Parts: sequence; C-alpha cells; structure tokens
Amino acid sequence: MTDINDKLHPKLKEILAVPENPDATAVEEQTPDEARAEWKGDMSAVDGPAPEMAETRDIVLAGPAGDLSARLYVPAGLAAENRPCLVYFHGGGFIRGDIDTHDSVCRVLAEAANVAVISVDYRLAPEARCPAPVEDAHAAVAQIVARAAEFGVDPARIAVGGDSAGGNISAALTLMARDGSGPAIKAQLLIYPVTDLLNETDSARLFSRGYLLNSMPFYTASYLGPDGNAADPLASPLLAEDHAGLPSAIVITAGYDPLRDEGVAYAEKLREAGGEVVHLHYDNMIHGFSSLRGLLDEADASLREAGSALARLL
Repeated sequence: MTDINDKLHPKLKEILAVPENPDATAVEEQTPDEARAEWKGDMSAVDGPAPEMAETRDIVLAGPAGDLSARLYVPAGLAAENRPCLVYFHGGGFIRGDIDTHDSVCRVLAEAANVAVISVDYRLAPEARCPAPVEDAHAAVAQIVARAAEFGVDPARIAVGGDSAGGNISAALTLMARDGSGPAIKAQLLIYPVTDLLNETDSARLFSRGYLLNSMPFYTASYLGPDGNAADPLASPLLAEDHAGLPSAIVITAGYDPLRDEGVAYAEKLREAGGEVVHLHYDNMIHGFSSLRGLLDEADASLREAGSALARLL
C-alpha cells in the first residue's frame, strides 16, 4: 500500500513525527493576545538570517478605522524613485501575524524581485471580521499610490501579495479594485492562498490534520463570525462570478497543504479568464513552508523563484 507521505520532504517528515506537546494550549482555547504572542515566538524560532536592506523604514498609513502600521524595504542597488513596489499582507489565519513575523520574508522578496516592499498590518479577527481586513488593504494600496513620490515608488508598477490569509486578502483586494474605482494593480503574488472558505476539497480532507494547519475551521469561523457569508467573493475569491481583468498572478501551492486544491483552482480560474499566471507548485512541501527559512533550503528557493517571476511581471 502506498504511503500518503512518500513524497513528503524528509525534514518535514521529521518535524511532523514529533508528538504534540500534551500541555500546550490549543489556539481555539487561547485569547487573541495569547495566540498572537505564541505564534510570534514560533515564527521567530523557525526563521533564518535575512538579507540586509539599503533602507528599512516604519511608516503609517491611514486605514478606514484608524492608522495602519507598515514597513518599507528597499534592497541595495534599487533606484531612489519610480521603483516597482510589492505591497505585502502577512499570513496568520486572519487572527495573528504582523509586520515583524514576516520581516525576513519581505526582505528576501525585495532582494529577489529587486523591488521596494511595503508590508502592511491590517486589522485582525475576531475583533475585525471580513471584509474589514480587505478594506484596510484597499485603503493602504490606494494611499501608497497617492503617496508614491514620498515612498519612491512607481504608481504604475504596484503589485499586491501575501501568504495564506494574506493571499486571500490580496486576491480579494484585486476584485475590489477591479470592480470599484481602483487603484490600478499590475500583479499579484499569492503564496498558498486561502481562496474558498465555503467548500471542502480533496486536499483539505487529506491534510487538515497533522500538517501544521489543524485549526483552519477555527480561523475561518473567527474571520467570518456567526453572520459571515463564506460565499462572498471578498471572503472566497475563487467563487467570484468573473475573474477576467484581474492582475497577472504568481500562485504558489504545496503538495501536502490542505489549501492546495483551492490554490490550484484559483490559478486555473485566472488562466481560463485570460490572465497571465505563473503557477509554482512544490509537491513535497506543506502549508507555510516558505516561512520555514531556518529549517528548509526550499523556503528561500520558493521566495526567490517567486521574486524572479514578480520582477518579470513588473
């Protein structure tokens, strides 16, 4: 009988074979602040050295419900003005994560793509439910475009992107921008994105337990709340009626990710609608692998491959 894990990366097999701490408190039982503090420590523990930047600067953007913290990254050798820019939204299940947990990911992407990166903190669930984070993202990008000269970026070469929940927010943002009054977005980088909060896929049935994304139902419930609509395209971009006219896309998926099938389906939807799509699939990886920079060579390799693709699109 074939082992379902026969293609799984050996290092990941070792990690997943370690028994869970019986004294650990499940995220479902933690307060939001406890969950955020724990995950911040977890992310730091698996991180690795990151590239030095020519400039990093913390900035503030005005959001629809208050100020949004953000951080500008400029790699060495990039022009001082009219720079291509990636606006990045971190992952964390919609409930945790911030610009610090994804600092090194943004540095690698900035260097690999030779772009400025502006990483944005959006409001988190359960305090702020869908579509509040998408509205934050939309306001942030619109303001970056309006203040392009201040940040030294080219308003005609703006990409959005993020991992997991941040990929969901980025994809939803492109729908909001297309169907509203902009801003113009040239490309999107979706790293193992959440695209369908309504339907269960084969990969979700296979990999929802034991592959480091056990709590996806809790994240979904926290984000939508009791009155949320999982079929709303701003929650589930895959379910939009029309995917034409959206920005060129880079989509990363992983073979052992419960979100694999919905990521693959989203790449196919964009391609069928006439969009340019670069689909990068890592068959032996799990959800979140691109952040495991201190454990896997493939983490940086995936970010650098995505960065090279982004450079071509911008």
